[in-house]
Amino acid sequence: MTPREAMDGALKDAITQHLRPKGFTGSLPHLRRRSDAQVCLISFQFFSAGGRFAVEVAECGPDGLTTSWGKHKAPHKVTAQDIPAPRPRLGSADFPQGDHWFVFGPRNYEAGAAKLRPHEDYEALAAGVLGFVESQAEPFWEQQLSART
Repeated sequence: MTPREAMDGALKDAITQHLRPKGFTGSLPHLRRRSDAQVCLISFQFFSAGGRFAVEVAECGPDGLTTSWGKHKAPHKVTAQDIPAPRPRLGSADFPQGDHWFVFGPRNYEAGAAKLRPHEDYEALAAGVLGFVESQAEPFWEQQLSART
């Protein structure tokens, strides 16, 4: 097992245990929660050189999104990465501004990149993401909905 596979496993467990009961569907890297009023979106973006990932959140109306070039993205297909803005990253100290990457190990070209950490480390990082969904994403989605209505 690679560190990326271990991180994916911990995130999938967290999604199954905590986000599915809150209505989220989809699979890594894109999740969505649909309601009559909006679609709440979460997208995970893994760094190409390994060892870290960002979590972007966004939202759109309940009918999905029509891009600037006229293509319609259905509500069960739209992802956070389809939304041009705002699309903040969870974990930023200046949320909804700023940038943040969750680090689960060295980059592929750094020493120790293939070394697995204890499973609890990956679980703790996934739990941290869930904490930011509660403390940052939920208020963001509520604020975006209020701004549209």
